[in-house]
Amino acid sequence: MTKHVDHKPPEPLRNSVFTEAYSKSDTERSKRPPSSSTSGERRGMQKSLGISIALNAVIFIVELIGGLLTNSLALISDSLHNLSDVLALILSYVASKIVLWKSNSEKSYGYVRIEIFVAFINAMALVLLGIYVIYEGLLRFTDPEPVAGGWMLIIAIVGFAANSAATLLLKTHAHHDLNMKSAYLHLLTDALESLAVVVVALLIAWKDWRVLDPLISIAIGLFIIKSAWGIISETVHILTEGTPKGINLDEVAAFIQSFPGVNNVHHLHIWGLSSRVRALSAHVVVQDQLISASSSIRSELERELENRFGINHPTLQFEGSVCDSQGIIVDIH
Repeated sequence: MTKHVDHKPPEPLRNSVFTEAYSKSDTERSKRPPSSSTSGERRGMQKSLGISIALNAVIFIVELIGGLLTNSLALISDSLHNLSDVLALILSYVASKIVLWKSNSEKSYGYVRIEIFVAFINAMALVLLGIYVIYEGLLRFTDPEPVAGGWMLIIAIVGFAANSAATLLLKTHAHHDLNMKSAYLHLLTDALESLAVVVVALLIAWKDWRVLDPLISIAIGLFIIKSAWGIISETVHILTEGTPKGINLDEVAAFIQSFPGVNNVHHLHIWGLSSRVRALSAHVVVQDQLISASSSIRSELERELENRFGINHPTLQFEGSVCDSQGIIVDIH
């Protein structure tokens, strides 16, 4: 086997040409996923979740009892949604603990994907709840029953205030974690529903428009299903190893291909382990050289993949020649 002792390592990539060609624009930075949570952020999430669970448990009890006493399907529907929120928030709280478990020989990636499973379960629960609420609303719509509008209004205002407080607690965390996003959407839809129930209760107390009670229940059911669908679509995309949202595989391939020192790229795969971890694997062809000589290319390329595309778990297989199958996308079956 020929030794490459006389080969000079390529010049460092940190030069004016590289800097100009691959400067990090604001648009490129915007493609990056949220950075990993610190332990302080995780504790903040867990504290907010704990308070939200307590608030929603109280709302569920108050609205369920109030709905039964006032004969309001809208209040009962809202209380059932709050019950689903309590269960969803408990799942989210558990997931926020599990995701911190260390990687091991059976789970080499750790438990980062637990967030995706929990988000999917929460969203599916919302869809089932929405279908049930619509069904009950249609049954009562044909024969509206009398509703105690005054008491319904008081209970609806209390529910709206508590739901709004719980929603605000999770708003900040929703931008950094898909699990938190699904929990936040649970609470946001509940807050909007509670506001709608307040308006309906006011009209029933004032005008005795009792038909609005089942009508708003049907609207709530439709809104629940619509809000959950986006989460279901996103989680299924991640679970089926889809290219992360906001990343164009062809654009990444072109970037790697044009990178200084790279001759070819093929067998490219990009997927998400969670809403925070984006992985990439690729065969990268460079000039035949010592491994130590190509390390600067690898380190700079990995850095730029994270800065430009938010790909924070790249695995690059360097080669001195192109494989027999050299397509960018290659079937693995």
